[in-house]
Amino acid sequence: MKKVLITGGTGLVGNNLTNLLVKKGYEVRILSRQFTNKANFSTYRWDYKTGYIDKDALIGIDYIIHLAGENIGAGRWTKKRKKIILDSRVKGSKLIFKTIQEMGIKPKAFISASAVGFYPAFKESEVSFSENDLPGTSFLSDICVKWENAADNFKEIGIRTVKIRTGLVQDKNDAALKKILQTSRFGILPVFGKGQQYFPWIHINDLTQLYIAAIENDKFSNIVNAVAPQQITNYEYIKAIKNVVKQKKIILKIPAFLIKILFGEMSEVLIKGTKVYSKQHENIGFDFRYKNINTALKDILG
Repeated sequence: MKKVLITGGTGLVGNNLTNLLVKKGYEVRILSRQFTNKANFSTYRWDYKTGYIDKDALIGIDYIIHLAGENIGAGRWTKKRKKIILDSRVKGSKLIFKTIQEMGIKPKAFISASAVGFYPAFKESEVSFSENDLPGTSFLSDICVKWENAADNFKEIGIRTVKIRTGLVQDKNDAALKKILQTSRFGILPVFGKGQQYFPWIHINDLTQLYIAAIENDKFSNIVNAVAPQQITNYEYIKAIKNVVKQKKIILKIPAFLIKILFGEMSEVLIKGTKVYSKQHENIGFDFRYKNINTALKDILG
């Protein structure tokens, strides 16, 4: 039985991925700052802040999937908050790397989450980015660059390394989608700014299958954009939600200046977007099940 270690295994993506791996016959171990009492996997303690990790988690491990990272949308981007967001991603990677070297362990692959925030973002732009393009200059881009650089430590010692730049994950339990649906109860669906910013997305099932493929397919290496083939704007996304819920809703455009007042620097997540596509998924033979946002939302929202 192949053994997979996951950081951030109790989050949205990690929980779905863990369940799928267990069904496929993998032994799953979770690194967590809090003990989780679930029968289908073992939980081991770690803390990137103090540099502690339970080394038993790494004994005999075949694959490591690094998903852990503080939620970028959980609060205003103060200087302190920015440091927490960055450290949770980078220091976690470095701690695992340091520990496997000390233990003389060499897993078959290290698979790290990243994000499409790597690329430049615009309020309106038809420029489209693939895996070979350069990063932007924003805070989000800086996080992704440092996150991926930390993953490259594994690559440098001969471990197959995959960095999965993920779009906005579509799942019924996603916090962003929940907030949008909460406003819909009042008959309103919000569009941020003019709504012309691009909205790279992926269905949770496609994302978890992509991680499985990254484990099982040796052709997976370096960078993969985890985004559905269909490229849509924020306005088109909200319109798709309206079509799927099939209720009378008003699409309301929230002015960009108001969003900036409410969220500060974090507002760029809402009013800016990136047009992203994936070249690599074709090279490695991966096919998305949910290629259209209407199909994806129908599945999620029932």
